[in-house]
Amino acid sequence: MRVVVITHLSGEQIPIILDSVDLPLIEPNEYLLSNRSKSISTLVRNARELVVFYEWLDNQNINLESKLLAKVSFSSAQIKSSLIDHLRVNREDGNAVAPSTFNLRLMTVRKYLNWFMSTLLAKLPYSSATYRGLSDRKIILDEWLSSSFISNPPSKRYLNKGLTDSEVEFLMKVLDPSFKNSFGSNEAIKNRNFVIVGLMLYCGLRPGELLSLRVEDITFGAISSVEVVRRKLDISDTRKPRPSVKRNGRLLPLNNSELIHRLNEYIVNWREVLEEKSDIESDYLILSDEGTPLSQASITQLFHLLRGKYIDDLPENLSAKSLRHTFSSRMERELRTSGMSENKRKQALAFLRGDSSLESQNVYIAQEVDENARRAMSNYQRNLIR
Repeated sequence: MRVVVITHLSGEQIPIILDSVDLPLIEPNEYLLSNRSKSISTLVRNARELVVFYEWLDNQNINLESKLLAKVSFSSAQIKSSLIDHLRVNREDGNAVAPSTFNLRLMTVRKYLNWFMSTLLAKLPYSSATYRGLSDRKIILDEWLSSSFISNPPSKRYLNKGLTDSEVEFLMKVLDPSFKNSFGSNEAIKNRNFVIVGLMLYCGLRPGELLSLRVEDITFGAISSVEVVRRKLDISDTRKPRPSVKRNGRLLPLNNSELIHRLNEYIVNWREVLEEKSDIESDYLILSDEGTPLSQASITQLFHLLRGKYIDDLPENLSAKSLRHTFSSRMERELRTSGMSENKRKQALAFLRGDSSLESQNVYIAQEVDENARRAMSNYQRNLIR
């Protein structure tokens, strides 16, 4: 079984699960279509998780609908032992997956079974014995699966999810095109990489937001800015998955002179050098080495190469996510220093990050509190006995 992503005429991308002879599996694909409001990356992950479940059904020679409607259905051992054990195994190397991965698989299977059984119930007469029996099985299966989630190990909150000041300084130094041994194969690539990391670090952009930027979204002047815009699907964009702005659009000021200078240099000079390598013109800001719009996989590869080359100076968690966390935690510190109340800081962070929920800002509020507490304890221990 495998997952493929197809592009509809409207430009929408949907993952499809194919069986061993490349025929679509009807029910799981219907389930994915019923959740098409989710992002393509989430749907692809859900599809892969359902593939694991259907591989287990094939191994057990089970037809899901027949089994659920049979007089003797799934037993506790089949679910809590056989299925759970299967969900814990990595499909590629046979090792155990991380608790978080297992829990995501289990959550998707649980939601899918609830959906599947609800569709079966909708076809049965409410007063029939089959309806009542299936309703009871639905509750029991949900209880068995719900009790099988495993606790993640306690998070080490003291570990930095973002970059330290020295790591940020080193990262921007090795990406600076004027640096003698800067990272990159040529001037166009060096300037592009600096712009990529700079916009993510200084503006907190998500990869999808960065790769969705058009040249017209950048404004230079007395008040330079970058505008994150939610647009309709671009049918001509063939990237898979297609980058998009999933959260709120926003207008963000640019006030770092080095970033403004490099961004202007890139747009005026080096972006054109990259674009000339492709026969297709594009309005997207960030282009690949071949002159086409850069993909999300290339962003991941960039951080992988940086981690590998500067293993002693950059953290092993260097990624788009760690840069966004760095932006968020540093912004929380600036907002706190300015004297803003906690609620106002949450509102400001939500705006700058493009979030709708204030609750999602709690992690950065808590991190700053933790760091202040550790600094206070260090001062206390240092000053306790003179």
